[in-house]
Amino acid sequence: MVFDTLYEFTEAGLDAFERVFTGELDDSAIDLSDASLVRIVPNTNGFAPRAYETAKEMAEAILSSVGNADLFPLLQRTGLWAWLTFVLRHQLFKRDASGRWKVGEIHRWYPSDPNDWQKGQRHLVRMPVLLLYSLGDNADHLLCSPPSVLPEIREQLTSQQDMFNPAFQQVARELYFDDNAGGLKRGAGGKGGGSPRRLARVRQQLDVTWDLEDLNAARIIATLPNEFHRFGSAMPDRSPRTRPEAASQEAPI
Repeated sequence: MVFDTLYEFTEAGLDAFERVFTGELDDSAIDLSDASLVRIVPNTNGFAPRAYETAKEMAEAILSSVGNADLFPLLQRTGLWAWLTFVLRHQLFKRDASGRWKVGEIHRWYPSDPNDWQKGQRHLVRMPVLLLYSLGDNADHLLCSPPSVLPEIREQLTSQQDMFNPAFQQVARELYFDDNAGGLKRGAGGKGGGSPRRLARVRQQLDVTWDLEDLNAARIIATLPNEFHRFGSAMPDRSPRTRPEAASQEAPI
């Protein structure tokens, strides 16, 4: 189905959306042309869902539909992200033997308060869009999995607001993303030395001594313990490709 603009669920639409995903209603209960269930999001472009190989591809398509609209106010619109989740449900979730959607933990599909970092980062649609909008290509390591997957590296490296520091994510991209393969380097999903889990902890330790906001990526890498050397330490000049207005704002989830 092709849409001429982005839409959002009304209160009645949100209620139906939740009941579909909890198995109380069939998908057919939601008519996406019913004005009592959906309404237009002003100043947005058309949206033509397709099969996306990665979360980044999905986020790029949604940002294209956002167009000239300011993304940050849109993050607060629960109905928009629920509508996108419903429209993309066949890519994001599978059905069980009885035909019910296997949606997992609620915050993967029902948009939480965007200022609740622990819950907000789990949404399979809104979070990838925010990451790409805020970090550009420096979010590659966080968005290279299929849209249906909430990877461990994303959970570890987006769990706190100050992790949206572009230099910190540039470091993580350099350490863990393989440009040639278009995916994570071998060992990037582990829990041992040099892993993203360890990087998140080391960042907290470095924050005690350094103001990471004042350091570039190369300087941060130079401070990392030897355990990270196995992922490589050469740092190219990779300034984040973001929209100018996005770089100057504090990014909520």
